[in-house]
This record gives sequence, structure tokens and C-alpha cells, in this order.
Amino acid sequence: MILTVAGGEPITRDGARAAARRELSKGIYHRDDESWALRVFNAVQRWIDRLIHSVSKHAPGGGVGALALLLAAMVLVAIVWWRVGFVRRTTSVQGPVLGGRARTSADLLREAAAAALAERWDDAVVARMRALAMSVEERGIVDPRPGRTADELALEVASALPVAADAVRSAATAFDAVAYGNRPAEHATYDVIVSAADLIDREHHGRRLLGVGAR
Repeated sequence: MILTVAGGEPITRDGARAAARRELSKGIYHRDDESWALRVFNAVQRWIDRLIHSVSKHAPGGGVGALALLLAAMVLVAIVWWRVGFVRRTTSVQGPVLGGRARTSADLLREAAAAALAERWDDAVVARMRALAMSVEERGIVDPRPGRTADELALEVASALPVAADAVRSAATAFDAVAYGNRPAEHATYDVIVSAADLIDREHHGRRLLGVGAR
């Protein structure tokens, strides 16, 4: 038996399927469907149930052991996410490398040394970087400029002393993370600043002896 439409054209099997799909796609047939958010929630819930069921077959304590393992994994993921996110946040925070209080590089060096001796690494890093910044201003490597950030200082020092570019850039990143990103400092962080300052001292001293670029 072949069905025909009003115009006399026969309805094939594929045509009937297409017509049925068009009809069923109308909104009237889907008013009571679950929302996409609810469908996603239910899918996630089913996935967690399957995961717990699968793990419980091999975990000590059955379902309780599987739940404990799952919670431990979630805690680990949360810690890793927080740590990575924390590092990313600290790298984008900047502020003036020198504070408003006028001090000499010698004063700042003594402050940094005292903080390092007491293992107050946060204070030591901040003071040592500020000593570096004040020192390059005092020696005319860069011009004095209030409000200069550590990154800006690094760029200016790199322009004057290209050999020290990478070292002072690393020092600036460490300073910003500690001073403005609330990232805890360590002895190694302090050493980054010290290494940059030592390299600047050697390069500047060598140029003065050669009479190159001395001001």
C-alpha cells in the first residue's frame, strides 16, 4: 500500500521519517522537558554514582572507602588549583618599588641584612629590592623617578646594563609576588635579589674602570 499526499505525490519511508521528525521537533511536544541545567546536573550525578560504584569494587571498605578516596582526590585537586591560581594572581600584581619614605641604599641594605639574619624573608626581600632600586638611582644608572614599578626599573636597568637584564627581571618578579601578591618568601627568593644586585655592581664597576657609559 502506497500513501499519497493531497497533491498526489507518494510518501516514501524516508519522507515519512523526515515529516515525523519535523512534527516532533515542535515546541508543544517539549514543554515538560527538563531544562539543560537539570540535564547536566543529572548527568554529573550519574557519572559520580558510576565512579563510586566502580572504585568501591577495589577500594578497602567498599562504598565508604570509595567515598573517602573520592573526597581525598577532590581535596588534592582543590589544593593544586589554589596553588596554581595563587601563583598566577601574584604575577600580575604590581606597585611602586620604592615606598614614600626616603632612605639611602645603605639604610635599606642594613634593614635587609637584619631581616635575613632573623629569617624574616618577606621583609628581607622587600628591603633588598628597594636597596637595589635606590642604589641604581644613586649611581646614576637610572634617573630618580617616584612611583616606578619593579618591572619598569628592570626595563631601565636592562637598557643601561644589558648583561643584567634577566637577573633584574627575575628580581622584579620576585619582589612583586612578595610585596604586592602576598606570596611567602624564602631564602631562595632573597638570593634572587642578591644575585641581581651583585651582577649590577660588577657590571657597573667594570664599566667605570673602562670609562664606558659612566655617569
